[in-house]
Amino acid sequence: MKLPVPAEQFLAEYWQQKPLFCPQAFPDFKPPLTPDELAGLAMEPNAESRMVWQHAGSWQQQGGPFSEDAFHKPDPWTLLVHGVDHWHSGVSALRQTLQVIPSWRFDDIMVSYATDGAGVGPHFDRYDVFLLQGQGQREWRLGAACDDSTPQLQENGLSLIPPFAAEETFFLEPGDALYIPPGIAHWGIARGESMTFSLGYRAPRIADLLARQIDGVLSKLAPQLLLEDGASASIASRPGEITANHIANAKEALQNAIEALDDFTWLGEVVTEVAAPAAQDNAYITAPVIGESVRLNPASRVAWMEKSDALEVFVDGEHRPIPLFGMKWIIPLCQGEWVPRQTLCNDAPPLYEYLDEHNALIDEDSP
Repeated sequence: MKLPVPAEQFLAEYWQQKPLFCPQAFPDFKPPLTPDELAGLAMEPNAESRMVWQHAGSWQQQGGPFSEDAFHKPDPWTLLVHGVDHWHSGVSALRQTLQVIPSWRFDDIMVSYATDGAGVGPHFDRYDVFLLQGQGQREWRLGAACDDSTPQLQENGLSLIPPFAAEETFFLEPGDALYIPPGIAHWGIARGESMTFSLGYRAPRIADLLARQIDGVLSKLAPQLLLEDGASASIASRPGEITANHIANAKEALQNAIEALDDFTWLGEVVTEVAAPAAQDNAYITAPVIGESVRLNPASRVAWMEKSDALEVFVDGEHRPIPLFGMKWIIPLCQGEWVPRQTLCNDAPPLYEYLDEHNALIDEDSP
């Protein structure tokens, strides 16, 4: 993906801060799949799909799988299919187009097809997204930053916000992309038949990180260990009072315990967890890996952490220590590259076995 600003400037000034229009981020872009192929995928029972339309001023939503008759509505409608990169190798290739963002932050690629005038209504998301125009033209109206205090309209399972006056408006042509950070109000409207590829990046909830960190430390903390408060002891001038010194002492004790016992493996577990394991039930997993070259399964979430004596490799919320020589292979795999299967098996058997056990590898013959 070609950004209109240097990568360092994008991270410093735009990422999670403000939108960025990227004209011709993909010069001469040709969509890797057609609207008919997207419709066919929406008919699959294991694909996550939905349709959104507005009838008589009311927003409607229906979940898939769909029959062919569903695509002949009289009202303008939008078809959305989530996780298309898990099903289509051409769409999956788009995952590697923005190397400036850690690969473990990537969530999935949703593809939407809309008839003229259709959209999913004004709303805001809680994740980062790059909207890549694949076919036709789509108008994007951007509004102010939103949060939990923003009025929300719940219509048939859709979380919408009231129509807003656009602060910026962009008309995306094929190959154009628009970055929208979390919380920014936006509203897309198709101008003619339109297809958009939404590259989503998710971030873990702070509550999940904190809970997992505490659980990890507690599992290693001796239960009989008590708070030592000699340093904060003083003659109480007001009986029963918990003083600032008492609080500081307790806080320091907790921080010392965390620093001594926390190895941060919980972070890798959280960021690679798969929200819906059923979503992995797709064609990539049904075929054995026997081809000459392999790469990571797009349906798997993989990350790694270097430690002094080993790599900690995370796959779908689980982890295993792997010898440091596995770094030679985990880096290109996380970059989406194909690597020789037999060489990987011979050079780093623990890594190969671990990834293979978790269905995290596919080969050229995978559907």
